[in-house]
Amino acid sequence: MAIARVTVGVDIGHSFIKVVQVDKTGTGWKVVKVGSAPTPPDVLRDGNVTNPEELGAAIKLAMKDGHIHTSHAVIAAAGGATFVRTVPFPKMSPNMLRDSVKFEAGRYVPGSVEESYVEAEIVGPLSETQMNVLLASAPKDLVAGRIAACKEAGLHVDIVDLETFAVYRTLVETHPHRSASTETYMILNIGGSSTSVTVIDKGVFVMNRTMPTGGSTLTEALRQAFKLETVDAEAGKTVLDMRELLGGAVVENPPLKVMASQVDDLVREIRRSLNYLQTQQPQSDGTEPVEVGEIIITGGGAKMKGLDAYISAKLGLHVRALGAFDNSNITNTGCAEGQGLDLTIAAGLAIRGQLKAA
Repeated sequence: MAIARVTVGVDIGHSFIKVVQVDKTGTGWKVVKVGSAPTPPDVLRDGNVTNPEELGAAIKLAMKDGHIHTSHAVIAAAGGATFVRTVPFPKMSPNMLRDSVKFEAGRYVPGSVEESYVEAEIVGPLSETQMNVLLASAPKDLVAGRIAACKEAGLHVDIVDLETFAVYRTLVETHPHRSASTETYMILNIGGSSTSVTVIDKGVFVMNRTMPTGGSTLTEALRQAFKLETVDAEAGKTVLDMRELLGGAVVENPPLKVMASQVDDLVREIRRSLNYLQTQQPQSDGTEPVEVGEIIITGGGAKMKGLDAYISAKLGLHVRALGAFDNSNITNTGCAEGQGLDLTIAAGLAIRGQLKAA
C-alpha cells in the first residue's frame, strides 16, 4: 500500500514564516501541524528574496517548531509585481490560448512577459467575439528566489501558487456557506509590510492590487510617536481597540489616535479601490457596475481589536475579520484557535497540495 506524500504549505511573510500541514477529512481538511519562525531582517525586498541561505535557515526553524518532517512544499509568489485578473481575450480554443497567451498578456502583465511565468485559464464567454480569461503571472526571479530558499531548507517545491489564490481558497472557495459564483467579495490580506486587495465578482477576479500599509506600518508609527522599542510598540498595539473611536465622544488615547491616522490611510485606499470599481470598470456589455457585498480582512494585521468594526463604520459596508478556522471545512487540531488569521495563506497552500494529490 502506497504511503501518501505529505506536502506542507509554506507562507514566506515579511514578518513571519508559517508552515502548515493538513490532512484530508470526509468533508474538508484538518490542520494537524503548525510551525512558525521570524523572518530574518532584510531577506525580502518587495517580495524578492535577497538571501536564500538565511531565509532557508528560518524556514528550517519553522519546520522544527511545528515538528514537521517532509521534503515537499507548496509556496506562493507575492508582491506588487505579481498579477491576477480576469481579462478579455479574443475567442479561441484552449490550445490556441496556450500558444498566444504571452502575446496577449503583454497588455496586462507588469514588467517583461519573457521574464515572467504566465498562466491563463478560460473562464467563459464575454461576447460573440471575446471570452473572459483568468490571467496570472509572477516574475521568474521572484519565484526562483523562493524556490532556492526552500531548497536550502531541504524542501522540494511541488507547486508555486499565488497568495491571492491561497487566500481565496481558504476563505471563499472551500467555504461551505460562501457562494463564489453569486456574491462579490473584497478581501484585504493585511500582512507585515503591505496589504493586498482582491475583488472577486461572482467568481471573476476583477481587481488585485498591493498597498504599502501593513501591520508593521502601524507598529512603526507607534514606535516613532512614543520613542518605544519595537517589541514594546507591538505589545502596545495588541491592547488598543479601534471601537473606542466609534462612540462619538472625544477619546483621550494618544496611541489610539496614532493608530487611527494610519488606518484612515488604509481606508482611503480601500475607498479609492471601491470608486474605481464603480467608475472605471468597463460596462460596455450592459452589465451593472461591480458592487462589493462584503469586505473580508485577514492576515496577522487583521488581529487588531475592533479593526473590522472601524473600517465598516468608515465605509458603510459589512466588514468581517476571518481566518482559516472561520471556515467550518477547515478544522484545527494543531495550534491555538487564535492563530487562524495568521494561517490563511499557509492553510490555502497546504490545501492546494492536497488537491494536487487527490
